[in-house]
Amino acid sequence: MTKNRKGELVMHFADDLIEEIIKKKSYLCVGLDPQLRYIPPHIRRWAVKEYGPGYRAVAEAFIIFNIAIINATYPFALAYKPQMAFYEKYGHHGVRAFEETLAYLDSMDLLSLTTEDAKREDGGDTADAYADGHMGFVDVIGKKGELIQLPSPYNVGAITVTPWICDPNFDSFLRVASENGKGFFVVTRTSFKPNSFLQDMIDKEPGLPAWQVLAKAVSKMGEPLKGKSGYSSVGIVLGATQGSDDAEIMRKLIPYGFKLKPGFGFQGAGPDEAVAGINDDGFGILPNNSRAVSFAWHPVVRKKLGLPEDFDPRGFTGASADVAKDCRDKLNAAVEKRIGFLPWNK
Repeated sequence: MTKNRKGELVMHFADDLIEEIIKKKSYLCVGLDPQLRYIPPHIRRWAVKEYGPGYRAVAEAFIIFNIAIINATYPFALAYKPQMAFYEKYGHHGVRAFEETLAYLDSMDLLSLTTEDAKREDGGDTADAYADGHMGFVDVIGKKGELIQLPSPYNVGAITVTPWICDPNFDSFLRVASENGKGFFVVTRTSFKPNSFLQDMIDKEPGLPAWQVLAKAVSKMGEPLKGKSGYSSVGIVLGATQGSDDAEIMRKLIPYGFKLKPGFGFQGAGPDEAVAGINDDGFGILPNNSRAVSFAWHPVVRKKLGLPEDFDPRGFTGASADVAKDCRDKLNAAVEKRIGFLPWNK
């Protein structure tokens, strides 16, 4: 545990994650990436009837939808990952929907396990503002006009960051993570294909691709933030679609940092790819599934999953619960197949 700026003891992100993996018997992270075309029609109609056409109706639809998805998937999901881009495109209305979603996760004691996918990066005061503003404490005006500090409006457990600026950016997130028991994931090898040529560039000196050089640097950077579990709160993003070979390399390069693994489900990675790179103790991965779980009612998603496409949208929560349960069970089976046990059965 660490102390925050109020002197209170707070959990360590990686330790908290491991504790919840054992408690929930799950590895599944569910993405909360609302898109209007995937919001059930009856929710869209309700929002327009109540608030009229426009941005506010979108925000209200997102809030109702997200809360319903969280409730439906809670029994099967370990953690949640909202992608900020889908909210901030609607301005302050969308950001309010994001904040309301986080508030609900907080009411469910899930905020400390929530990773905001925002990919922030800068240096100096701006990097401090990103780190403090998403995971730490911010200055506000007190009763007499003095400056006091309150937790940020988001206060998520972790955030994704990009690596181009490197130390001037990382230093701010390391500070906030250390002060507040939070974590962050450095975008290292994404789920997109073709992958970024920058990630695949060969470094002349060690003869390694850039993503491997970066992973080694992240591993070293995360050493001071190891918790009682031996795992660091500094991890990396590794696309599940990149296959088992890359995952095994990554496991060796950063053995005690968690790998946030997008791409499981709709993007094509199966459970075996999603758990590749797991450590022999059964920890070190956080597979994320967004569209296949959240939008399991939609005919496009159902076709991709091989499910009957004729489905009543009003039953969207049941569809999401079924897919979340199936994903959890398949991930657990894949872990047991790979390492021979599940950590909560040791």
